[in-house]
This record gives sequence, C-alpha cells and structure tokens, in this order.
Amino acid sequence: MSTTKLILLTAFSVLLYACGGGSDNDSSTSTPPASGSGDPATISGKLTYDNVPHNNSTNGLNYNGTTQAPIRGATVQLLSGSNVIDSTNSDASGNYSLEGETGASYRVRVRAELKKTGTPAWDVEVVDNTNGGALYVLDSDSFDTGSSTSITRDLNAASGWGGSSYTGTRAAAPFHILDRTYEIIDKLQTVDADIQLSPLEINWSPNNIPESGDTSTGRITTSFYQGGKIFLLGAEDTDTDEYDGHVIIHEWGHYFEDNNARSDSIGGSHGGGDRLDMRVAFGEGFGNAWSGIITDDPFYRDSFGSDQASGFSINVENDSVSNPGWFSEGSVQSILYDIYDGANDDLASLGLNAIYDVLTGEQKNTEAFTSIFSFMTYLKNNHSGDSAALDELLMGQNIQTNVDIWGSSETDDEGEPSVQPVYQTFNPGDMRELCTITTFGDDGNKLGNRKFLRLNVSATGSYTLRLSPQGSQDIDAYIFNRGQLVAFDNAGGTADVVITTNLDSGTYVADVPVLASTENTAVAACFDAEFTQN
Repeated sequence: MSTTKLILLTAFSVLLYACGGGSDNDSSTSTPPASGSGDPATISGKLTYDNVPHNNSTNGLNYNGTTQAPIRGATVQLLSGSNVIDSTNSDASGNYSLEGETGASYRVRVRAELKKTGTPAWDVEVVDNTNGGALYVLDSDSFDTGSSTSITRDLNAASGWGGSSYTGTRAAAPFHILDRTYEIIDKLQTVDADIQLSPLEINWSPNNIPESGDTSTGRITTSFYQGGKIFLLGAEDTDTDEYDGHVIIHEWGHYFEDNNARSDSIGGSHGGGDRLDMRVAFGEGFGNAWSGIITDDPFYRDSFGSDQASGFSINVENDSVSNPGWFSEGSVQSILYDIYDGANDDLASLGLNAIYDVLTGEQKNTEAFTSIFSFMTYLKNNHSGDSAALDELLMGQNIQTNVDIWGSSETDDEGEPSVQPVYQTFNPGDMRELCTITTFGDDGNKLGNRKFLRLNVSATGSYTLRLSPQGSQDIDAYIFNRGQLVAFDNAGGTADVVITTNLDSGTYVADVPVLASTENTAVAACFDAEFTQN
C-alpha cells in the first residue's frame, strides 16, 4: 500500500475551498501544478481504515482482532500542489477512480466527510475541535505518473496502536466515526430514499477528555450531541469512543431527533435503572435502541480504561429491565428494539419503517411532550392490527396498554402519589396545589422533579399562568405548543412566577421545575398553580 499521512485542514481553508478557491494550507509539502503530457492517466485504488472490534467478554477493545474495513462514500481528491485536478466519492467497497495525466506529480487525498446535494442530501464532517474545527484528511505521498496510463494507489488509515499503547497517529479514528454515519444513512435510505439531512459536524480529538470546561481545549465532559454538533471522547487509557460504534450511533440518533423528528428531552445524567423525567427516558432509550436497530446488533458496548481494555455492555433487547416503567430508558429501548426486531419474543416485528414514520410524522407534531405515551399512541393508531402484540410489549414493561399521548390511564406512581397524574390538566379558572419530589434524585431530570401542566385554551385571548411558592424555592415555567416554546419565566428568585401571554385556541403544555433558591438543584416542594383568562 502507498504511504499515507493524516493531516488537518484548517477551518479557514475548508471555507475557502467550499467557496471555490484558496490553498489547503495543510502541513504537507505542496508541489507545483501538474504539467503533464496531456495524455489521460487513471489513478485508482482501494481506501481502508483499521477497524478495531470489541472483546465480547470484557467489552474493551480487541486490537488483536483489527481488520481493514472500506472507507465508504468519502470525498477523494487528486491534488497537484494545492490544485484539485479531479474529485470523486469512494464506493461501497472503498474503491475510487480519478483522472489525471501522464508525466505529472500528484497526491491522493481522502477527506473525512460525506457530502451529497439534491435529493437525497447530507453533509457530514469529522473535525478536530481542539484545532479550530480542522477537517481530518488522509494524504498519500506524492507520486509521478510517468508514462503509465493506469496507476494504483491504495490507502489505509492506520489505528496507530503499537502493541501496548498508541505510538503512531490515530488516523483510522475519524474514518471509523465517518463510516458509522455512512452505515446510518445507508439504512435510512431503505425507508426514505429522499431523506434530507441537515449539516452535521462530528468533533473528535485524542485530546477530548471526560472533564468539564472549554470544548475547544478538549474538556467535553462526555460524548454528547448539541446544536448540530456531536462531540466524542478520545482520551487514551481513560475513555475513547471512536471505536464504540453504538455510542456514535446513539449520539447521531439525538441529532436525528433534533433535525428530522423531535425530542423534548432536557438531557442530564441518566442510567438504566433510573426513574427519569419521561422525556429523558424516551430520548435516551431511543438512542440506545437506535444503535441496535442500525447495526442489527442489540449489544451496546462502550470501552474505556487502561489500554481501552475495559468496558460495559447493554443488551437493548433484554426485557428484564431494572425499575421498568414509563419513566425508564431501559423500558423504552426494549420496547423500541422489539418493535423493530421481534426475533426472540415474536410479539411485534414492524421494522424500521414503522418507527421512522411515527418519529418523523405524528410525534413530531404532538401536542404532548415526547414520551413513550405519545410514541405508542401513534404507533398503535398506525398499526391497529398489531395492537395485541404492542400491548404485550407495554405490559412487559409495566406500562398501561390503553395509552393516549397524555398517559391518562397510567397508574404507576412508584410509591409516590404526587407523580400521578402524568399531566395536571388546567382549564381557565382552575387553581390547585402541586408538589415536586426528589425521591429518585435531585438532578432536575428525575421522576417527580418537575410538574407537567396541560393547559386547555378554548378561545384565542390573553391568559395568565401564576405559580406561587410556599417557601424559599425558585420556580421556573416554560409553556410549549407542539414542541415550540411560546412563553417562559426563569428569572430566578422566590417571588411568584407570572406568565401573561396571548394564546390561540388549542392545547398547550407547561414544564415547571422547582429549584433551591441558591443553586440549580431540584427540591421537594409544594406550590399553588392558577390558570386564568384575562
């Protein structure tokens, strides 16, 4: 294979190139533009990256099992100095073919990006957040075509693993990350051939560590998605996620919800046995199930520790969930994966299309917050012939079967009566006492930390939501209509929250957290809520 090197393009040079000119301004040596003979020469080859699998016993990385996998769908360029002579995309086997001239000097460059315009469309880049958002690229050494009309240049992005530590550039990492996106897009096209995906920037660096701080220095806390960007850990001997395919696909699932579907999740810390805010439970359960659905592998594996040799796994198909219920990400992931697969229990097997349709259709526009209630309501409506099987899945996770988007029939309160009903319904003129709890944690995203209000507006006009604390608590309130924030009060302090706003007729939902007055921590407290028409 040809000698290759991983370099970075600066964010500035990528912008210049996208605008149609400028230098790549990279760390490699530029050569003068080609002055060949004018006779055509084909430069072709195969692009691969070192793919490091997991050890199924330890869930750590198994470097001894490394194989070379194709780099699929990436942009491939033929460069003469800084001039792009020809450009193409690698195929599903990693093959590429470019046209140059005999008697010229070139380099082959592979860009860690997937780009397609028109219908379908996507725009994905893998960049280094600790180097100004520079794009990762893989370059061959310069070579002369001579008199040959057919030149072969195979490129491999190496893992950099030296046997007991990383001793070389971790060139394969960006391309494994990119290939997980290729895998997702390839599968989604089986249910939506015209899919349109918003631009996505995936930030990975060996400097990305599990510490909070400035993401531009690598302190990203954990792998996460936010605002059109995914950040992935890369800290050797601590926590690396570039080979944790399910982690990458999980975070991509959050991007998909944010752009093509809808998620009302507030995020925060979470675990399989936690009793969570139902929005968080659905978002995280979906992400775990999504990784299994895309890969047809229900084992979610995450490697970490010394030599990346340790880790944990989650069997998202496993129905035996700790603390099952409408507030459990484990229950959500089990239900969703069984809807897709249904192989072991044969209760339901509706495939990806049924899930995709609800996420991008009815749930995207639901009046309620996104939860297992809204999802299963619409799924059952769309597949009434499978109601019995879907009810079995719900019963298996201790969730009532006669669901509606509001969870009106749900009775499971986990021994805390204040968490029921799921929504407190208010018509104009209603007033009552509401209470939050911290029994299951005080992070603000646990079951009972917040109250959900369903506000029924029968006529367009001015309305007021007043929330009065009974102690020195800080109450916030956010009013939504079909996922869009329409009014809020989060000024802080212990005074009454008063939101007066004009509302069109319809149904609105309010999210009301109660916080300690001096810190952003949920507290157990009661307050009076009143909804009036002015």
